[in-house]
Amino acid sequence: MSSGRAGRGLFALGGIGAIILTVASVIMAVIGLWPLWILSYSFIWYLILITGLVLLLIGSIFVGIAYYAFYRHFERPIGIAGLVFGVICSVALLVFAVIGMFPTTYGPYYPYYPYYLSPFGLVLYWLGLLLFGTMLVIWGVASIVIRKSTSMPGLSLATGIMLIVAGCFVASFFLTFVGFILLLAAQIMNAIVFLKMAVSQN
Repeated sequence: MSSGRAGRGLFALGGIGAIILTVASVIMAVIGLWPLWILSYSFIWYLILITGLVLLLIGSIFVGIAYYAFYRHFERPIGIAGLVFGVICSVALLVFAVIGMFPTTYGPYYPYYPYYLSPFGLVLYWLGLLLFGTMLVIWGVASIVIRKSTSMPGLSLATGIMLIVAGCFVASFFLTFVGFILLLAAQIMNAIVFLKMAVSQN
């Protein structure tokens, strides 16, 4: 396989990953509203959360591969950071959330709120969000640094700024839903950038 064809494949994979992340962002934005809702937590919420996190993991790996393609084809070292942090931080969020957000029955408010989340579990979940937010900031920096290597530098710059802001909100815990709404918009732009690169790559 030629270098150009391989590059198209990596950027196309990144575009698919960005699309997956837009779907995951919708789920995670709804879940992010949970601390503000006067609703009891349940296994249904837990399963929805895990679904969103699995999609985040898959999408993050694919997008990370696209950032790596900028290192491979344009010698942009920040692309390696995009891949490494994309894998590590999304895996950490999934693991911390699976452990920390597992609903325990018979909490202090039983039977009004039959499922209980321990403070330790919430701290674990927040640490996962903190790492994921850090990853988004790194992706934002990467998008800004590599913008001149893309077919759409202006859109890449806007994506980078949006990702940095989204990362800050995601890491805040109580405004996580705002961060994921911004991530949705950022990944729509990212998908356009990556897919345009896939089309134009020789």
